[in-house]
Amino acid sequence: MIIGERVTLRALFRDDAQQILEWVNNPKLKYLTGTVYPVSEVEHEKWFENKLNEKVNKIFGIEEHTTNSLIGVIGLNNTDFINRNAELYIYIGDESHWGKGLGTDAVRALISFVFDELNLHRVSLVVFSYNKRAISAYEKVGFVSEGVMRDSLFKDGKYHDKILMAIINDKDKSHI
Repeated sequence: MIIGERVTLRALFRDDAQQILEWVNNPKLKYLTGTVYPVSEVEHEKWFENKLNEKVNKIFGIEEHTTNSLIGVIGLNNTDFINRNAELYIYIGDESHWGKGLGTDAVRALISFVFDELNLHRVSLVVFSYNKRAISAYEKVGFVSEGVMRDSLFKDGKYHDKILMAIINDKDKSHI
């Protein structure tokens, strides 16, 4: 487990699968994550099983401390231990927990873990320009914008930008 101030990042349990499937198919969340197609139960079961068995690109459930209930997921993709970087993704699936700083706490906890325990140097992510709440959360943790992929998402009849953000482990610069 990875303990934040207000959330705990924990391994996923098989019992979490149904809740995550509901979140993945929630239109409000799909808008924020860019998911287009509905996800079937069969597709989700295969994806979930693969994630449970993943050794490098881990996914964690986000539990709020006060209720010990699953409120979202956070994880890493494209982890590269040679170049010491990875890509982060997160969503708070339980809408009643949106805008309360729990995602920020989860990101902060995972970043501390990957820098201190996994010895990574850089973590990046891509966020849609209209997801102002997420951008603000990432900036609070220390992510900075590194570039814009202009008009790279077509959603709701118009184009939107994707913003590439990253955070660098400043402790690594002490030897330079």
